[in-house]
Amino acid sequence: MYEISVSVDACVRAGTRADVLWVVSGAEEVGGDPNGALVLTAGGGRMGSLLSGALDDQAAGLTAGGVSSRLVELEVDTLGALVSGVPEGARVRALLAPAADFPAGFWGRLWAGAPLCLVTHLDGDRITGIEFHEEAEVADLGEDVARFFSRGTTGSRVEADRVVTALWPVPRLALVGGGPILEAVEQSAGLLGWQVLRFGSPGEAAPLLLGLGALDAVLVASHDLTAAGNALSAALSGSAGYVGALGTPAMNRARLEWLSSRGVEGLDRIHGPAGLDLGARKPAEVALAVLAEALAVRSGHTGRSLRDLAEADSGLP
Repeated sequence: MYEISVSVDACVRAGTRADVLWVVSGAEEVGGDPNGALVLTAGGGRMGSLLSGALDDQAAGLTAGGVSSRLVELEVDTLGALVSGVPEGARVRALLAPAADFPAGFWGRLWAGAPLCLVTHLDGDRITGIEFHEEAEVADLGEDVARFFSRGTTGSRVEADRVVTALWPVPRLALVGGGPILEAVEQSAGLLGWQVLRFGSPGEAAPLLLGLGALDAVLVASHDLTAAGNALSAALSGSAGYVGALGTPAMNRARLEWLSSRGVEGLDRIHGPAGLDLGARKPAEVALAVLAEALAVRSGHTGRSLRDLAEADSGLP
């Protein structure tokens, strides 16, 4: 739901009818993405997808037929299987609700990258109410829900009279440029569960960079001053929590001068040269240093040794 949050929020603010669907059971069993969600507008617009597009047409048929505020069952047909690679006949259950029925502030909190617990109340298959809870409030929902939410992954559990959906954001890492270090960063970021987006040019990357949020990161690697400058400028115009630039100190000074001469603000957000001082030399080592810095910046930590922190807390010399 995180990827559709801005678009849905815009629809709600404009008073545009939009219906939201998300799979609550069966996705993982057929190799589907439990993070997927689909938005259908009254004018026929679509944002997002269900099971890589396998169920989008069926979902559109439901809303066109007036189905709303329901727990529905969908089955992958022949065309859907060809489109998505999901096995034909796979069945999932999904919730279908008007975007306007979600609580005030929900879509904004999603876009901010907050982990949330969404509780959808049911009377049979009919949705009777939707509420959401911040991470600190989940314990009030009971031990079972708290344990389910604490897994730290997006997913749903269907109960007799409600569906509990844990929503955990997946950080996005935009890599602009090329080279062995970016390849190593891409491989290592995948192990962290981050969504990696590769761009060969700033022009291709700019629309995405403008829409990144606080949990997301950007890493630029280009010896071309104009290309690197344009990519960094686009990143600084967005809200990415980490903006890194590979290269020597001299190269990064030249980039800062290029950006400053063009009136770009927020240059202190750029981490260049990117990475923590780990003594890294090989591409895989540099990747580790960069991702460690991105994680520390995102979480608001220093990157100091845990031993040193423990000694400082204990008051030992």
